[in-house]
Amino acid sequence: MDPQSRLPLRKVKPFYFGRVQDITSTPSVTTRPTKVRRLLKIDYKSPKDDYTFVHELRSNQGTLVCHRKSRLHLAVIRESFSPTPLQMLEMLAQVQHPNIADILDVYFHDGKLCIVGEHLDVSLLDLEFKRLAPEEWEIATIIAEVIKAMTYLLDTLPTCELYIDSVRLSLQGDVKLGMSSHPYC
Repeated sequence: MDPQSRLPLRKVKPFYFGRVQDITSTPSVTTRPTKVRRLLKIDYKSPKDDYTFVHELRSNQGTLVCHRKSRLHLAVIRESFSPTPLQMLEMLAQVQHPNIADILDVYFHDGKLCIVGEHLDVSLLDLEFKRLAPEEWEIATIIAEVIKAMTYLLDTLPTCELYIDSVRLSLQGDVKLGMSSHPYC
């Protein structure tokens, strides 16, 4: 076959949030993508098939694990005791905020619903404020981030209950609301 007679490469349309847009046409009005509903996949197997046990966390905080494929990322597996787990998962799938811990995976095995979430290193309760008092700007920063997350969470899930041990901090300085030892919602 003659290389000169080959057809030129065809243009590929980019995939953007479930919507195909033609890059060659320029719309006169900027259109925003439609809101995409996040889906949570429920695996009907044991989380031990995908995660390696590291150690049990204190006071019913869950189990610290790492994914078998990516040992550098820690996660926490917590068992859900919600009386309506499917409704709870449907509500949690709506939650997307930088100050709220991410849900990584959901498993249903042996009649138990296990939620794998982002690991945040320190609870606000773990900090010893008597030994090392925080500065005013540190307190203001933590409170501002918590209020942002609480406002979003209470607007999204009005029946959600928040507890002091829901406020967690990462070693990178992130302040997030995570699942506590109490029912999350």
